[in-house]
Amino acid sequence: MLILFSMAIDFSLTSKYGGVDLRDKVVGARSLIAGRSMYFNPWKPGEEERFADPMVPPGATMTRYTGTPFQALAMAPLGMLSFGSLRLPWLAMQYGLLLLAVGMAYRALGNGDWRTELITGLVLVAVLASTSWRLHVERGQVYIGFAALIAALFWSLSKERHLLAGALAAALILFKPTYAFLLVPLALRTNARLIAGGAITLMASAGLFAIIPNGFAAWGEYLEAMRAWSAMPGVGAPPTSDPGAFTYPAVIEGLSNLREHHAMEFENGSVAAVLIAVASIELPSILPWAAYALVLGAAGAVLRKRVLGLPRAHLLLLGFMAWTILMMLLPTPRFDYQVVHWIGPVLLVLHAWRARPLMVNLQLAIAGVLVAGGWSVLPVNILFAEALLLLACGWMFVRSETSSAV
Repeated sequence: MLILFSMAIDFSLTSKYGGVDLRDKVVGARSLIAGRSMYFNPWKPGEEERFADPMVPPGATMTRYTGTPFQALAMAPLGMLSFGSLRLPWLAMQYGLLLLAVGMAYRALGNGDWRTELITGLVLVAVLASTSWRLHVERGQVYIGFAALIAALFWSLSKERHLLAGALAAALILFKPTYAFLLVPLALRTNARLIAGGAITLMASAGLFAIIPNGFAAWGEYLEAMRAWSAMPGVGAPPTSDPGAFTYPAVIEGLSNLREHHAMEFENGSVAAVLIAVASIELPSILPWAAYALVLGAAGAVLRKRVLGLPRAHLLLLGFMAWTILMMLLPTPRFDYQVVHWIGPVLLVLHAWRARPLMVNLQLAIAGVLVAGGWSVLPVNILFAEALLLLACGWMFVRSETSSAV
C-alpha cells in the first residue's frame, strides 16, 4: 500500500512537470545514435525538436549532458519514444529498479525471518518517504539504476557469482568512471572469472560502439567535456556568451512544460560546496584523494594480513565507504537524490552484522529519520545522515573483523 501511495504521488509529479534531468539524458542518447555530438552541439533553430533541451541557455557551446556514452547507449531505447510517451515508462522503471536494489540486497544476506523482512521494509519506507526520492523521480534522474547495479554486485559477490560480478563491475565503470574507486579493494581478491566477466562486458560494449556512427569518438568528447566542466565547479548549466541568440519554441515535441520543475527543497551534499557557501573556504585539491587513501590505508593497517581473507562483499563495502568520502570532498555538485546509493551497503550492514551495539543502532535509526525528512536539523540533513551511516559502517566493519581474529 505504501508503494502504491508513493507511486500515486510520483505519478502526479511526473504528469505535471517536465522531467528536466531526464531530458538531457534522452537528448544525449538520441544524439549518440544519430552520430551527433552529445556534449558540444546544442540544438539550434531549424534542427529537429527531438534534440532540443530548453534548459540549455541559448547560444551555449555545450549541452547539459554529462553522462558517459555508455549511459547514453543504455538510454537509447527510451530515446526512440517521444518524450511525452517515455515519462511514465521511466517512472515505472525507477520503481522497478528501486525494488530490484532492495530485493538484491535482501537476497544477498537476508535469511527470510520476520526481523530481516521488517528491517528491509523500514529501509524501503525511509527511501519512499524522503524528499530525495520525490526529487529523483520528478526530475527523472538515473541514480537508482546505479544503486541497483551496486546492490546486484553485493548479491553476486556474496553468492560467488564471480562472472556476473565482473560484468557488473565493468558496467559500473562504463556508466561512471569514478565508480572505479569504489572497486579498488576488490583487486585484493580478484580471480579469473571476475576478470573474464569484466572483459566480456568491455568487449560487448566496444562492439556496439564500433557500429554506431562516431561511437568511439564520443568517448574522446566525453573526456574533453569533463575537463571543461571540472573548470566550472558548481555550475549547473553551460555558460553562454550570447543569451539572446534565439528563443526556444513554446511547445517542443508537443510539450509546453519542459522547463517546469517542482520547487521542492533539496541540498548539495558536497562538503566542499558547503564550506565555500558558509565560510568561503576552499579545500586543497589533494584533500579528497588523501582522504580516500587514508580510509583504505587505515583499514589495511587495522586489519593487516586479514584483509586478504575478507569476504568480497565486505571489500566492496570498504570501497564504497572510501568512494563516498572521496565524492563528498570533491568540489562537484552532489545532490541528495544520490542517497539511493546507500540501499545495498545499509542492508548489508543490517543483515550481515545483527549483533550491533546500541550506539550503532541509534546512528542507523537517526540516519533513517534524517533521510525520511522527519528531523530537518540543517539544510544538509542528508549529508548528516551519510556521515552517521559511514560511522556505523566503519564501526561494524572494524569491530567484526578484529573480533573474529581474536
